[in-house]
Amino acid sequence: MENKTLAIALTVATILLCGIPGLMSLCISVLVVVDGPFPDRPESEWLLGFILLCSGIFFIAIPVVVGILSLRRKTAEKTRLPQNEPIPPPN
Repeated sequence: MENKTLAIALTVATILLCGIPGLMSLCISVLVVVDGPFPDRPESEWLLGFILLCSGIFFIAIPVVVGILSLRRKTAEKTRLPQNEPIPPPN
């Protein structure tokens, strides 16, 4: 991104909208899994814990990817030579 302020605002927005709910989902899934196995527990509760665990990891990964992609430096594109210019002779 060209504008650093926009990149920072986008990263903060994804942290608030995806990162925090992802952490909450991860905490709830850990509570469901750590609660322990009981013979009378329905299978749907284990499935809920697994779904919450996967969605929590996914929602935590979104702000990380957005932050890396929007705040990285793009110096490699500026130092490349254009394709139509001849290569300078060695010194």
